[in-house]
Amino acid sequence: MQVTATERGYHGKLRESGDVFDVPTGSKAKWFAPVDTDVVREGKRSKKSSKTDANEAADASEDLT
Repeated sequence: MQVTATERGYHGKLRESGDVFDVPTGSKAKWFAPVDTDVVREGKRSKKSSKTDANEAADASEDLT
């Protein structure tokens, strides 16, 4: 699972606050927290959704003629 370092810590190497890295599922430490995948998904759009939006915009402009 992916986690974000909330402060300096060591996991395989020294990690700084804000670093995102993988740990075995279920791992816990005071200095890292799981990455919130819902926030990551909202921040990035897939290529497929961008193409769909472009197609919808083209369809909408055709309806105006």
